[in-house]
Amino acid sequence: MDITPIVKKLLRADEKVLYCVLGRVIEDNIQADRYIAIVQKQADTALFLFSSRGIPCSSEGDLSVEDVIKINEDFHLRQNNVNRQSSIDDFDPLKNTEQVVDLYIGKKNLRVLLQDALSAKSLIGWIQKAQNPNAPSWSLPCNLLTELPQGAPQGLPSSFAWTDKYRHSQSGCLFAANPHHQDNPFLHDTFNPGSTDNPFQEDVFDPLKYMNISDGQKRVVATDNVPRRQKAMSADMNTGETMSALRKTESRDSIDLIGDYYGDEDNTNGGVPDSLKLITNQLGIPGSGVELVNNLKPTTMREHVVKHYMRQREEEFTYKKHYTIFCGTWNVNGQNPPVTLKQWLDRVPDPPDIYVIGFQELDLSNQAYVFSDSRKEEQWKNAVRKSLPVKGKYRKVKLIRMVGIMMLVYVKESLVPDVPPSLVDADTVATGIMGIMGNKGGVGVRMTLHNTSLCFINTHLAAHQEEYERRNQDYRDVESKMRFKNFAPPLTISEHDQVFWIGDLNYRINGLDIDKVKTMIDKMKYRDLLSYDQLHQQLGRSDVFKGYKEGIIGFRPTYKYDTGTNEWDSSEKSRIPAWCDRILYKGAGIEQVHYISHPDLTISDHKPVSSLFNVEVKVVDREKSNKVYEDVMKKLDRLENDYLPQVKLDKTEFQFKDVMFIEKKAEILTVCNIGQVPVEFEFINKLEEQSYCQPWLKITPFKSVITPGSSCEIRLEVLVDKSCVATLDASNHVLDDILVLHLTGGKDFFITVNGNFIPSSFGCSLEALVQMHGPIRETPTAQLIEIEQPGSLMSRDLTQGGRLYAVPKEVWRLVDHIWHYGRDEEELFQQRGLKNELAAIRDCLDTGVPDKIPGSVHSVTEALLLFLECLPDPVIPSRVYYRSLECSGNYMLCKQLISEIPEHHKNLFRYLCAFLRELLNHSDKNKLDISILASIFGEIFLRPPPNTLIRSLSTPAGKAKAMEEEMKRTAFVTHFLSNEFDE
Repeated sequence: MDITPIVKKLLRADEKVLYCVLGRVIEDNIQADRYIAIVQKQADTALFLFSSRGIPCSSEGDLSVEDVIKINEDFHLRQNNVNRQSSIDDFDPLKNTEQVVDLYIGKKNLRVLLQDALSAKSLIGWIQKAQNPNAPSWSLPCNLLTELPQGAPQGLPSSFAWTDKYRHSQSGCLFAANPHHQDNPFLHDTFNPGSTDNPFQEDVFDPLKYMNISDGQKRVVATDNVPRRQKAMSADMNTGETMSALRKTESRDSIDLIGDYYGDEDNTNGGVPDSLKLITNQLGIPGSGVELVNNLKPTTMREHVVKHYMRQREEEFTYKKHYTIFCGTWNVNGQNPPVTLKQWLDRVPDPPDIYVIGFQELDLSNQAYVFSDSRKEEQWKNAVRKSLPVKGKYRKVKLIRMVGIMMLVYVKESLVPDVPPSLVDADTVATGIMGIMGNKGGVGVRMTLHNTSLCFINTHLAAHQEEYERRNQDYRDVESKMRFKNFAPPLTISEHDQVFWIGDLNYRINGLDIDKVKTMIDKMKYRDLLSYDQLHQQLGRSDVFKGYKEGIIGFRPTYKYDTGTNEWDSSEKSRIPAWCDRILYKGAGIEQVHYISHPDLTISDHKPVSSLFNVEVKVVDREKSNKVYEDVMKKLDRLENDYLPQVKLDKTEFQFKDVMFIEKKAEILTVCNIGQVPVEFEFINKLEEQSYCQPWLKITPFKSVITPGSSCEIRLEVLVDKSCVATLDASNHVLDDILVLHLTGGKDFFITVNGNFIPSSFGCSLEALVQMHGPIRETPTAQLIEIEQPGSLMSRDLTQGGRLYAVPKEVWRLVDHIWHYGRDEEELFQQRGLKNELAAIRDCLDTGVPDKIPGSVHSVTEALLLFLECLPDPVIPSRVYYRSLECSGNYMLCKQLISEIPEHHKNLFRYLCAFLRELLNHSDKNKLDISILASIFGEIFLRPPPNTLIRSLSTPAGKAKAMEEEMKRTAFVTHFLSNEFDE
């Protein structure tokens, strides 16, 4: 597909596209598909790299300028004339060759892989023509000679100034270059911390030693001026989710590639060729029990309906096959692995078909909270690998880690063809405070074996004897928030045939003193003791782990032991023994063979647990499947010829009264199929709108198929949270939306959603908060509207008796409460609050009563972070976000920047930093660490400007760049936590 016309739309009229081709760009072992264009203006010619949301590109809106490379005297090229065997057949599954062109820009090398010899020759020809306008015409392919631009000005001075407008800011957005940047010594590509010319070399804090961006003789990159071709943008990712997921997550290892289908274990860059079997399985036609992989959606209603009917008749063309799954979990307490794990992983005579191994507290270092790399990951992965049964050859399906929570999934080598890599996916959910800290939460891996979908979850829930409800909340968060986004729509945990949930769930024994518990353990009265177990009391009786089963526990509690022994905790705290480490499961066709602990492994204060399962997996009989498929298609042909879709809605108007911040309200819309044909419905975008509903509204499901005589309940959920509260300011508290329910092949229905939002101080601007003397609920609406107007603070006449708060009174109340009641509390700013307590704190701040803020200190700390995160403009204004990153390596520059921001922002920043420094003075009791606080508050204080394109984390380059920004935010705040800030 020729996209030259599309590229032209992105350029100015006097900028000519000489040539454009799709290629694969490789730099520093990072590969990415890019459109490569040769663009000329007057005497200048440049090579443009465009990233695209989709391949092939369909419109100019899909393209983004990623890099512009000047074709000048520093630009050289070389063609590799030998066709090479391609490891990635993204261009054409039927072709298996590629042409290599090496581009040299100064000392940098950029390798380009092109589909064929003609493409390579054309690209080289245009580049040579740009370097030497008098080059003979044979340097270009003969079929392109007629396309040479006529009358291109020659001999004009080459400035390339016109390319500056295509350079990227740190956000990835285009911006006009600032000529003053050339004189800024802190924007150079390299930085030598030992240079005698550095006036700040005596700075007390050197972020470079924490940022791992110097290595031996390599250059140290000190700014954001890295090649843009290493960046992939994605506009469909939430900023908070992106940054949080990046900091805590490593999910780089996918299924190992073997033989024709896969490569060696350590090959993480290999690709999977398309095949008819794989594509039909992805499409779900016929008989696939999985959802659709992204970019492989059915294009017609017929395919949706076929998939639906094939699922209904699945038993007619599938048979059962049995496999064994080993699940193991261990909280290793930050220890190094022992010599062998065979007494845990190699205990059964016949090697299991699948291994699922979960760890918690893999790495307890402070760096694990901030940086994604951990040497413990590699140590434990190797220990597991060496301890798998020798009789069975295994391949790793997935490794995923979030801080100290890690899970490994292995399958026998013989099963690899039955586990399509495209149907393997993973996700993480952090349940630490504000969803920022990944010290608690869960990781998940899903895969499809034959025609059965399997999901494995590994969690570490809230600790401490009394935190029973917080554990329940952690479970609910993981269950509701985990999404496998490689599928359209994303898959949830409950949408899988079989689910295995392992981990340190931290549920304790309640209602018995420690001596009684130990006595019952010694007498092996486990069944009696389990009646006091917090998890056992809930299974089958509440929404916590609803539908899950647990085998009979016939082993001693797995927690807490003195490290290196089998003796109970002898420390001062003398914790009550408990079955913290558990394995649960749900789904049809699962039989538990054993459920045991392994007391021989004593390096941790927990004992590992394992369980072996026999599972029934559905395997498709292709011959029978084809017959059912033909029958379904004939039935659809008859129905489609005779009937049109018809539905009835029980209501078309919804009213949500008195919606409050962070409180959900929901109603149900029932859609009945009153026709004779299956109906596919979907909520669609209104004209010129980016989404089918407002951000405060959630529709579940937003698309589905309803068979004749059936109905579907659609949940309309209203929730004003931190992502949208700032848009519902004092001048507009109205919730108003119109939903368009579209029937494929039928008509549209219009559904109105209305409501009113109760104003909250959460989401008010800092400018309004310092002017608001009373609680927001007592402030007249007219006054709220006035103080929320941009520039209201500048026009305020303080000579008429008015006054301003130095910092918002709500922030002062929260900080004062934490100081008086929680400064010595452990896990401060690392443990989540309870939702009902957060609501009570909100009411307290918004109404002014009661005098003492309700709830635990952990709920108050989360409320403080939430309040700051809801500010429309962050503590450090977003307009100086990139300047803040640029000067993060030097304290004096950071101080200079803070001195230039508005007074009320500066006062709040200084106040909060002083408070955090005081908390650090009590670190002997609260165990706070400067790196953890700097990481948390770096993300709160420094937020990129709104409407910034967010980097994709699907590529190593995207991860690396986002991690660099994360470390710079942390470095910026660390300066002010390490030093007294005096102007």
